Formats: sequence, C-alpha cells, structure tokens
Amino acid sequence: MTRRSHSSIDRLPASVRSSITRMVVDGAWPADYPGEKDGSPTYDDIVAWCVTQGRSVSRSAVARWAKGLRAIERMKTAGLIARNTMAGLTAEDAPQTQKAAAEMATALLLELMTSSETYSAKQLKEVAAAIRDCAAVSIKADSYARSSIEEKVRTAAASTEKQLGDAGVDRKLIQQIIDEHLGVIKP
Repeated sequence: MTRRSHSSIDRLPASVRSSITRMVVDGAWPADYPGEKDGSPTYDDIVAWCVTQGRSVSRSAVARWAKGLRAIERMKTAGLIARNTMAGLTAEDAPQTQKAAAEMATALLLELMTSSETYSAKQLKEVAAAIRDCAAVSIKADSYARSSIEEKVRTAAASTEKQLGDAGVDRKLIQQIIDEHLGVIKP
C-alpha cells in the first residue's frame, strides 16, 4: 500500500489541526469561529474557519481528513470494546464468542487500515494498540479455556484417585486409570 506523504491539513500547524480534529470528531466549534454556530461544523464551516486562521484548505482535503479521523475513532472504539471485554473475562465466562469477537474486531481494524492512505504515525500507533488489545482478548480467552479444562481434569483426577484408593484399588492401577482416562495432567 502506498501512503500519501502529506495532505494539506498535515502541513497545517498542530493547533489548527487539533481544532479541525475537534470540529470533525467532537462536533465542537472553535471559540474564535466568526460565523453562526448551528449544530455541528460542516466541511464548509471548517474551510471558512481555516481562512480566518490565514490557512487555505479545500473542502475535499477536509473530507479526506475527516474520513481518516472517523476510521481512527472506529478503531479506538473497537480497542475500547476489546479492553472492556478483557476486563470482565474470567475462567468461568470465557466463551468462544469473546475470542471470535476479538478476531472480528481485529479484522475490522485491518480492513479500515487498508481503506485509506492518509494515516499519521500517531494514528498508526493507535491502530496498532487497538489490534494488540484485540489479540490480547483472544489470547486471554484461550488461556482461560485451557486453565479451566486443566482445573477440571485435576479435580476429576483427585476425586478418582480418592474414590479408588478408598475402595482399595492398587496405586499403580489408579495411576494407569487416571493417565488413560483423564489425560496427561497429573493431580
């Protein structure tokens, strides 16, 4: 994928880019906006405000910038969902659906990354963090599932050993039964 090196908005001062970002993402009007503030700023409002700042940007540049920002916001939301899922994950409630949800979020993030060529280094870092969080959910779900199975096998092995021992069954036979029927995990 070829990345666009810089858009006209990338070349604006950080304070102007920050205001444009707040206008697009949060629908917030800058305090120094000279016109009527009705609803959320439109692309034309953003272009007009840039002119008052002594900067010239096209409506299409604003639209491309906004598209990238919205994609990043969706990615941040996916990362937040992954972190919230991870926070509530326990050995008892780590179903495969959580793992599947994390994998779907990762796929969505990757799809969004390939849909635009205008991501900054900071935005790429945020996407990478969201993908990392989604992968962590998947790994944690697998770990909890394995841990839960291992604990059940250990409990079953201990119970089997106790019951067979109480019944007077030979220790070697008990170990053979546990190994053959409960797997390789030792109590």
